[in-house]
Amino acid sequence: MENLNEPPSIADYYADLGVSQSDSIKQIRKAYHNLARATHPDKKHDKSSDAADFRKVQEAWEYLSNPNKRAYYDKIYFDVQDEWAKHRQKQDEWRQREERCAAEEQAERERRAAGAERIKKREEERRISEEKARLEKLREQKEREAEERSRAAAQRAWDDRQRAAREKIHQERVAEAERRSAEAAARLRVEQEKAALERLRAAQVEEKLDTARRRWKDMRDACESTSNKTAPRQSSPIFSNTCAHPRFQWPKGKGQAKCTFCRVVRKKWAFLCPECGVSACPACMQKLCR
Repeated sequence: MENLNEPPSIADYYADLGVSQSDSIKQIRKAYHNLARATHPDKKHDKSSDAADFRKVQEAWEYLSNPNKRAYYDKIYFDVQDEWAKHRQKQDEWRQREERCAAEEQAERERRAAGAERIKKREEERRISEEKARLEKLREQKEREAEERSRAAAQRAWDDRQRAAREKIHQERVAEAERRSAEAAARLRVEQEKAALERLRAAQVEEKLDTARRRWKDMRDACESTSNKTAPRQSSPIFSNTCAHPRFQWPKGKGQAKCTFCRVVRKKWAFLCPECGVSACPACMQKLCR
């Protein structure tokens, strides 16, 4: 029998490079470079098959790149194509015969297996029928037991839900009472802090006012003592016992004015007492408002 796997003696170089006989040498070179890079053994793990493919591409390029060899090859290329076409046809016919034989053998094995399977199936059906009757009896018994357990479990679950609901309501009431108590304590604490802060502020204001009154009294006494030692001057509102000279909200008066306390002349502006209207320089005003 002819060896169908034996290829023709002359290779189909154009088919090996994936080009046609009418392609130019430039197109053949481009195809060779692409295939050489793709089939190079260093690029792949399976180096045995890639080495054979690479040698085939290398041989085709070495032959077709020579103008004389290509010219001779083109003359016999028709016969080469014909031989390769017959070779491929024989391989296809041999493959089809092998597939038919394998299919027949597989069909025979399946028929035998089907016969054995039918026998086995009948035995299995009988065994299953007996087992099914036994299991059905056992299932009915288990269903009755499961139904009883289910009723008992449902009753326990109902009792648990009721107990959990009562516990939850109790916890919510306790939490609500604690929240209200905390809110009331917080409100009371805030109110107490506000009241203490107000008392502290009032005490500080009163203390500052008392300090200011004492300073003003000392200043008035000093001025009266000075006025008694010097020539008599026109009395100033600062020495009046009726004005306490408040510590805050002294407006600025524009224009030239003399400080009532230190007698410094202010050319542009001076502070004015909002009650009696006396003038004061910034230094005396700061002393007053400390």
